[in-house]
Amino acid sequence: MNHALSANDLYLLAPELSITLLALAVMMVDLFVKRRAVTVMVALLGLIVPAAFAITQALTLDFSVAHHAFFNMLVVDQYAIFLQILFLIIAAVMILASYDYVGKYVKADGEFYTLLLFSVTGMMLMASTGELISIYISLELTSIPLYVMAGLIRANERSAEAAVKYVLLGAMSSAILLYGFALLYGLTGTTDLMGIAMLIKNGIHTGNVIVPLQNNIMELVAGILILAGFGFKISAVPFHMWAPDIYEGAPTPATAFFSVGSKAAGFAALIRVFIDGGLGQVNLLPLVIGFSIVAILTMTLGNFVAAVQANVKRMMAYSSIAQAGYILVGVTASLASHESAGNSAVLFFIFVYVLTNLGAFSGIIALANATGGERIEDFRGLAKRAPLLSLGTALCLLSLGGIPPMAGFISKILIFTAAWGQGQALISSGQVVVGQSLNVLVVVALINSIISLVYYGRLVKVMYFDAPLKDDHLSTSIGLSSSIALMTAALIVITFAAQLVLAVTSPAANSLLAFLLGR
Repeated sequence: MNHALSANDLYLLAPELSITLLALAVMMVDLFVKRRAVTVMVALLGLIVPAAFAITQALTLDFSVAHHAFFNMLVVDQYAIFLQILFLIIAAVMILASYDYVGKYVKADGEFYTLLLFSVTGMMLMASTGELISIYISLELTSIPLYVMAGLIRANERSAEAAVKYVLLGAMSSAILLYGFALLYGLTGTTDLMGIAMLIKNGIHTGNVIVPLQNNIMELVAGILILAGFGFKISAVPFHMWAPDIYEGAPTPATAFFSVGSKAAGFAALIRVFIDGGLGQVNLLPLVIGFSIVAILTMTLGNFVAAVQANVKRMMAYSSIAQAGYILVGVTASLASHESAGNSAVLFFIFVYVLTNLGAFSGIIALANATGGERIEDFRGLAKRAPLLSLGTALCLLSLGGIPPMAGFISKILIFTAAWGQGQALISSGQVVVGQSLNVLVVVALINSIISLVYYGRLVKVMYFDAPLKDDHLSTSIGLSSSIALMTAALIVITFAAQLVLAVTSPAANSLLAFLLGR
């Protein structure tokens, strides 16, 4: 192991370093200038720097070899860079979409943007760290700003309550995750994911004796605790209890940020730990069954409860829970077979989900700005009052529901097909129970996709077929209009050019499996 820091280490960390400096710069600009427009402009233009570093790394690094820095704690591969760029897109869209809302409802606008950028820094590190302690620190860097952002609505008891709940439940989940990491360290004697995977694969050498870790009960317990800890971040059942109340009480832009950023970062680290850390190599049957049960509960509860919600933010909270269940289908398939198809489908799904959810929430933010309402009935006749806003929001909702030929439909087809195909392959190879578990998972996911059309379709129906509450015309700010237009345009492009995105997600998925498969 190389113990000397070099210029190459700093280059590999450049995206995260630059966005950290940007967050500090935004804080200083807000302190001295006190003009929201200037603060937002600095934040938006500053994102070009970390984006340029990430894109440069993607184009210049030779990914046939591993790129590690800072004593192997930092891992820069195609998987990390793909997710870093995705997090920067989230930051840019949220800064654009939140401009008017923050000025109207949030009591500390400069702090809001600073916290958002610090949280994105943590998310980027969660995708590119290959060591347990640094993963945990990155998780806390992601989470602590989110706790504060949840309580930033002016003189609002629900917002303060949301922040307190988020802190308490977040602390509990962090403790559970840390306990799982501690068990894994106690079992293997290392916190390096590649080292853990090597020991799990080859066993621990004690003198002339090799102690195998295959089917080790402590490894299984550690895996369950790690799944539970990350389950909070991805709002998977039964670790979802924080999402509805916090989504409803937090500022709407913060809610949108929680629903995409926190979830994508949670999955980024979860997949990294279970794949690079080799936890999917042992205890395969109980691991697949455990993941399958969590996925089924997450999809089913999320969709059924979302269908009866009257508040749009609560509906989107339960919708977000259900979407996590679909992603877990692909994660389970990847763990079961170590094939890149499952991971590639997961990354494609996350990419599409982020864009469509940001578009849908941009519509909700626009409505909240114009009417102050967040109930489904407040959307009545919105198509006549704001036709372009309604069109963009409706397209994003239909994509989330998986209506063909939208990008959301393609992402679900990819993830379900990958899981079904790997299930059939496992059955053919003699692992009947594992393969059948995947097949059952796909069937349940298909049924849940149909159920989700109830509430997505209800919102679209209210917008287009119900009489408007007023006959006025709702105006939308430039920032919101831009974010909705960009997300809708991206959605349409992906719908017709899905292969272009898959050409990026496939190498990213392969880079995760390179160590385990000896490539």
